[in-house]
Amino acid sequence: MRRILSMRTKERLGTFLSPLLRLSFMLLPTIFLLIASLRHTGLGTANVMLWIGTGFQASVCFLIFICHRTWRQPLGPSVVTLYLIALAWLWLGSQTEDWFTHFSKAILLVVPLVVFGFQTLHESGAPALRRAHLLADRLAARKDWPSDLAACRTLPEVKALRAALGYDAAPALALLQHARLEVRVAALAAMEFRKDWRIGQAELILQIAQRAEQPVLRAAAVTALGNVDDRELVETMAQFLHDPSQEVRRAATEALLWDTEHRWSWIRFAVRRILADPLFFSDGPLTHDGQLLTNEAVNDLTAWCAEKGVLSARAALTLGAHYSRALSERPDVLMVEALRTQLADPHTPAVWRLELGRLLQNFQEIDQPLLEKLLDPSNPASLRLIASENILADKAEGPNRTHALATLRDLARLPNREIALATADLIQRRLGIDLGMGLGQPLPPIHSRQAAEITRRVMHWASQSDAVADEEKEMENSKMLS
Repeated sequence: MRRILSMRTKERLGTFLSPLLRLSFMLLPTIFLLIASLRHTGLGTANVMLWIGTGFQASVCFLIFICHRTWRQPLGPSVVTLYLIALAWLWLGSQTEDWFTHFSKAILLVVPLVVFGFQTLHESGAPALRRAHLLADRLAARKDWPSDLAACRTLPEVKALRAALGYDAAPALALLQHARLEVRVAALAAMEFRKDWRIGQAELILQIAQRAEQPVLRAAAVTALGNVDDRELVETMAQFLHDPSQEVRRAATEALLWDTEHRWSWIRFAVRRILADPLFFSDGPLTHDGQLLTNEAVNDLTAWCAEKGVLSARAALTLGAHYSRALSERPDVLMVEALRTQLADPHTPAVWRLELGRLLQNFQEIDQPLLEKLLDPSNPASLRLIASENILADKAEGPNRTHALATLRDLARLPNREIALATADLIQRRLGIDLGMGLGQPLPPIHSRQAAEITRRVMHWASQSDAVADEEKEMENSKMLS
C-alpha cells in the first residue's frame, strides 16, 4: 500500500514539475536580457536596444505560451528559437563587454546547439536502435519460455522490442539466426504486422516462412508479413492458405483477409481454391479480426454459394460469420432488410438460405410475415424447422402456432433421420414432450440405436397428433351440423 501511494505521489509530483521546468527553461533568455538591461545604467543607444529586445523577447515567450500546441510538441524548436533571438539582441544591444555578457552569450549559444544536437540524434533513430539492440540481446538471453510458443507474442520483452523497432527491424532480424526456436519465434512475433520494411527484409521473412519445418515458425513469419503492400509478396503468402498445419492456415487467413479492400483481387482465386478443397472442410468459415469484408468479396462469396460441393458450404459459413460480426459491431436496418429479402427469395441458394435463417434467428430479426412464408412446404426442411421454433417460442395460441405444429408433424414423417432428430429436439424443448433426448446433451449419432429409437418415437408422436387433429375436426364439424 505504501509503495502504491509513493508511486502516485511521484506521478503527481512529475506532473506538476514538468510544466514548471519547461516554463523556467523557456523564460531564461528573457531573464538574461532583463538582467543585462538593468546592468546598463546609462541612457545610451545600447540600453534602449536591450530594453527593446527584452520586450520583444517577452512578447515572443508569451505568444509561445498561449499556443496550445506548444505544450504538446517537443521542446527543442521553441528553445532554439528563443535562445537564438535573445543572443541576437544581446549581441546587438550590448556594447560593454563584462563577465555577465560573456556568460550570457555562452549560455544562449551553447544551449540551442546542445538541444539541436540531441534533437538531430533522436531523429536519426540511433537511441531507438540502441534500445532495440539491448532488448534483442535480453530476449536472446532469456531462459524461461512458455510451453505454447504461440504465446511468445504476449511476453513483456517481445512487446518492448516491438515498440522499439519503429526505425529499423534489423535487431529482430539478427535473432532469426539464433539456435533456439523460441528466440526465433519471439523475434518474428516482435515484427508482426510490421508496415515499414527496408529493401530485402520482407523477402527474407518470406524465405523463412517457406523453408521452416516448424508450423509455429511459419505462422509467426506469415503474421509478420501481414501488412505488406507488394502484390507479389501477398500472392506468395496466399499459398500458405493450403499449409498442412491449421495454425499456419489460420495465421495466413488473418494476415490476408484483414484488408480485402486492396487485396481481394490478388487473393480471390486462392481463397476460392481453399474453400473448395474438401481436405480443409473441418476448418469451417474463414474468419479474421481486421476490417470487414468488402462488397466485392461478399458478392463473390454469395455467388460461390450457388456452386456445388464443399465450396458452397464453406462460402455460406464464411458469409454467415461476416454478417454475424457486422450485425454485432454496427447493426444496420438496411442490411437486416436485405438479408430478410434473400432469406424469403426461393432463388437464393439453399445452403445460404439455411445459414441466413440461423443468423437471423440468433439475432431475433425474423418477423412474423417471414416466418409464415418459411413454413410453406416448398422451403427446405431446415428452414421450416427454424420457423416452427420461432413461432413455438411464443406461448400465445393462434393460427400460426397451429400451422407450426402441423409443420412439425410433416417434418417428423420425413424419411430423414437427421431431420427427425432435430424435430424431436425441438418438440422436447418447446412442447415438453419426452422423446428420449438428453437434457443439455448434443444430438446422438445418426446411426446409433438411440437415434433410431428417437426417430421411432417422433414418428409415433406425429401419427398420434394426426389422430387427435382428426378427432378435433370431426367434433367441430358435428357441432356445426347440430
